[in-house]
Amino acid sequence: MTNKTILIFLIILAAIGKNKALFIGGIVVFLFSFLNKEYLLKINKNIFLNSGLILLMIWILMPIIQNEKDITYINIRNWFSIDGLISFLSGIFTVIIAAKGLELMNTNPSAAIGITMGSIIGVTFFGGIPVGILTGSGITYLIIKLLKKL
Repeated sequence: MTNKTILIFLIILAAIGKNKALFIGGIVVFLFSFLNKEYLLKINKNIFLNSGLILLMIWILMPIIQNEKDITYINIRNWFSIDGLISFLSGIFTVIIAAKGLELMNTNPSAAIGITMGSIIGVTFFGGIPVGILTGSGITYLIIKLLKKL
């Protein structure tokens, strides 16, 4: 019962903060909570992560076909500008720490709860975008590793 209460609280919080993604996600998970527990244990939650990442990739790649007359995406010189190189290196760094962060979230329940709640509050009240959970978990991973070395 406590889990459903938490979900209802998050759904209400999402409605107040006009966070459509959390609202819909919360309702779907709330409906899942009425399914047989044995069935729920068989669901591979990575299906949802992979589906979300595929949709995010589509969103990222759409400008390539939407701006056919704008060749700045194709112009190799732009890739080797300072902005292009920093963006390239940042992309590599971000996906590496996100992978470490995903590992952290799967092995450390308190980190997963903290990152999730922080992301929900950031999206709901501070205008954040809900794609930051993996990046946030990667940053958390780096900070925890740094603090353990001190």
